[in-house]
Amino acid sequence: MFKRFAQRRILTPGPTELPHGVKAALVRETTNPDLDPQFFQEYKQVIELLRPLLGAWQSRVYIWVGEAMLGLEAALANAVRPGTKVLVIDNGVYGSGFADLVKMYGGNPITPGLSWRRSADPSAIERILDKEKDVEVVTLVHCDTPSTVYNNLREIAKIVSSHGAYLIVDAVSSIAADEIRVDDWGVDVLIGGSQKALNAPPGLTILSISKRAWDRALEVARPSFYMNYQIWEEWLEKGGFPYTMSDVLIYALKESLQRIHNEGFESVFQRHKAARAAFRAGIEALGLEPYIERVDDTCPTATAFKTPLPSPELRRFIWEKYGVLFAGSWGPLEREIMRISHMGIQASADSIAASISILGAALRDLGFNVQVGKAVEVAIETFR
Repeated sequence: MFKRFAQRRILTPGPTELPHGVKAALVRETTNPDLDPQFFQEYKQVIELLRPLLGAWQSRVYIWVGEAMLGLEAALANAVRPGTKVLVIDNGVYGSGFADLVKMYGGNPITPGLSWRRSADPSAIERILDKEKDVEVVTLVHCDTPSTVYNNLREIAKIVSSHGAYLIVDAVSSIAADEIRVDDWGVDVLIGGSQKALNAPPGLTILSISKRAWDRALEVARPSFYMNYQIWEEWLEKGGFPYTMSDVLIYALKESLQRIHNEGFESVFQRHKAARAAFRAGIEALGLEPYIERVDDTCPTATAFKTPLPSPELRRFIWEKYGVLFAGSWGPLEREIMRISHMGIQASADSIAASISILGAALRDLGFNVQVGKAVEVAIETFR
């Protein structure tokens, strides 16, 4: 038996495959980021490249060394005091997970038990806030990749702002895939990561912090060094960092952001939406059921679908025979669904064709009656 691949492919919703330019940036000559004034200027340039992507012209923007979980915990640590009532919009694995962080810092999470198969209804969020008038903080995952449900950030932010609560948003899987305007929409803290649609290696947290969230952090006065907004601001004002920054990861992120700026935001966002529609069409043409009920409720960066055999078994078969890595999920969805990424460079015709054809070939190998060629044709035609 011969191998059916010469090089493995990673088609998971983060970490993703790296573009050639990002790989090249990782082998740039390194420096001492603590002492090199030129590197500090380059860090500031990357911040300025992020601002228009986040719509963060008044909000403070930071890049920290640490996977995006660092930013998620920092956001709660700087907003939640013992007894703080927090509305956790829990229509997904990560959305529900916010409740654990709230409890860790002494808060009282309100979990309405929303469906994981559709976007959170903004009117339902408004009714909850009308009833629970002492909610101080609301948490939201923009794109909850374990189920691939997508939430209406703009509308929910408007409602939260009108009720005077602080809004904390996990946008790790939506930054660089759809429009975000934190200042205009009233997002208090937004958290991103480097390893999703930005197609850089994991290891960086991106944060935008509003004036309201900054003031709230001062009131909470959480005893912390690594997650302290004020310490970061003081060091940046002096032209340095409170701990050693990763120069190579900043170089990689800069390369990625420049590529996105060069393509143009509108093109990037439209490409992701087209890929979302194409993957859904291809999945359905293989006779599989998308997990999210409506395409508009699906992340622009990943598609989840129910599998006709346990997901871990199908994924292992594809990895071992075809050298392609797809993703499963967690918790109650672990054995039920598979996920395919269309993040960043993976929102492309070649990734669509490769993913649908390999998935179809594996199903056929396992005895399922699928029309692989037809599914690829439908997906590519939808992407055109």
